[in-house]
Amino acid sequence: MKDKERYTVYDNKKKVILKTNEISEALKVREENKHIGAYIEDRKNKNKHRNDYIG
Repeated sequence: MKDKERYTVYDNKKKVILKTNEISEALKVREENKHIGAYIEDRKNKNKHRNDYIG
């Protein structure tokens, strides 16, 4: 089954934190979890938000 949410927030171990269609919600969750290396993966453009990884 394919997820319909556009944005998925992952931690640095590829564990899903959140799936949403709202970029503002995804950015907020990523900011809250940046201490664990959270990043956003865009279903339509896989590499667009991956550069935000701070580590």
